[in-house]
Amino acid sequence: MAVLDFNKAIPPLLALTGIFFLNFLTRIILSPFLIFILEDFELTKAQAGQLFLLLSLGYSIALLGSTFVSSRISHARVVIISALGIGFCLFLAALSPNILWLRLTLLGAGLFGGLYFPSGFSLMTSMVHPGHWGKAIAIHEIAPNLSFVMAPLLAEIFIRTGLGWRWMLVFVGLYAVTAFILFIKFCRCGQERSQRPNPSGYFMVISNPAFWVLVLFFILAVGSTQGIFAQTPLYLITTHDFDPGTVNYLLSFSRVSGIFLVFWAGLLVDRLGVKRALLIFMSLTGLSTLALGVLSGNWLVAAVIIQPTMACCYFPAGFAALSRSFSPEARPIAISLIVPTAVLAGGGLIPTMLGYFGDKDMFAMGFVVLGVIMFLSVAAVPFLIDNEGGSLQRSGA
Repeated sequence: MAVLDFNKAIPPLLALTGIFFLNFLTRIILSPFLIFILEDFELTKAQAGQLFLLLSLGYSIALLGSTFVSSRISHARVVIISALGIGFCLFLAALSPNILWLRLTLLGAGLFGGLYFPSGFSLMTSMVHPGHWGKAIAIHEIAPNLSFVMAPLLAEIFIRTGLGWRWMLVFVGLYAVTAFILFIKFCRCGQERSQRPNPSGYFMVISNPAFWVLVLFFILAVGSTQGIFAQTPLYLITTHDFDPGTVNYLLSFSRVSGIFLVFWAGLLVDRLGVKRALLIFMSLTGLSTLALGVLSGNWLVAAVIIQPTMACCYFPAGFAALSRSFSPEARPIAISLIVPTAVLAGGGLIPTMLGYFGDKDMFAMGFVVLGVIMFLSVAAVPFLIDNEGGSLQRSGA
């Protein structure tokens, strides 16, 4: 497809971002309602937690197999199927007469959600010149940052009005239909398909040294956001005697800045180049993570606020590096391998590792170790390469 002028690409980029927002919101919206779902179906806390496991399981399975779908139909159609599939599953989930029904529909929502990312990302990078990828990715990355802020606010409205979690799912399902309509209205691109999956295609991706560098970076990036977010409340309460209510407000406040800083990060990627931006963001994320383990009092509060702002800045640079390290045909395969690995390791193994340190009364040391690993990981930046004909040092406009 013809590359669009960046200003003309903004409406389709926003339409695509709207579907990514749906994708991410679906994975976290039940969290504020978990206590009510637990009571409705007489679940244990472990059984209630399994609902998120099913969402994640479906997401990871579909993400791994997404290129088999996008190699047969266009990226735009995959995005449409993902949005409508999520909406349909959420409508069914809202009607759940029993827990088995809810589990199956949430698994389905995860499966449809997992189809989105490789096709959505390929569609996004095909819209604009590589020199504007940083800004385009920054717009796309509004979605997860905004969903972390909006999910508890929307939940509070539905709880206070007595509508409950079922009507919340109906609302998100209606939003899915709206996002689909806006997408087909504003986004006329995305007729390309992925490279047909075959052993040689996967071998080509994993034999690229940049693949392993990006796996490491994305594991640490997801770990520095979702992984640390999962354990920070327990760390602050048990190790530093913070009030639980204060912790919740503090963590919510710390996420707001990510909505705005991601734009600055995208601009910096385009101005400095991918490698320099990665060096800055990974170094600052490592140092701020280390600070969580060595500071206390008001300085620790400052570290809790600063750390996620640095961590969220990584993603525009990381995805720009991924785009430049792989050809458009191989890019969806790379994403389908890197992102599930990062979600499982960064969102699962890293909080488990921090919990292990906590069990040994060494919670602070866990953050120090993770921060040091993140800081030292910048040594791998030189192994990134460029297959787009540009430069990872500096992107041309």
